[in-house]
Amino acid sequence: MKNSDLLSEFVSVYMSALKNLEKLISQPANPYGASFEQWLIMAAVSQSEEPLTMTEIAKDRGVTKGAIARQLKPLFDRGYLNQEKDPDDRRRVLLVLTPKGVEVEAIIAQSVRQRFNKWLDIFGISEGKEFLKTLRRLDALIVQPELNSKKD
Repeated sequence: MKNSDLLSEFVSVYMSALKNLEKLISQPANPYGASFEQWLIMAAVSQSEEPLTMTEIAKDRGVTKGAIARQLKPLFDRGYLNQEKDPDDRRRVLLVLTPKGVEVEAIIAQSVRQRFNKWLDIFGISEGKEFLKTLRRLDALIVQPELNSKKD
């Protein structure tokens, strides 16, 4: 197979599968006006033993505080999250799920788990592990080096 043929096949798979993967992954959160990434923030707040700050989430995700602030705004607007001053350090602002946020996060989490398990039933655990290994390799060898390079 020539490189040009491989490129054509890659483009075909990208257009039919990879391009739409984010839509599929976000579907469980869509009815609640949230994206998959916003649900991940809610899940992190829910699962953390210590209250989280915007700075901690940004650091964990490797993005700017501004990027997290844009993700958080709709969650505040929908009443899923609140900000509270840390009683031990008034300079820190903690993220706290509201009762509505706790409920919505749990519903989305259950839907995500069910969907993922269905995909694993179709794909198979062994092939799923191999696919994950390939994606990690793609990220480590190509995506991250390209993103971190000084080239345009």
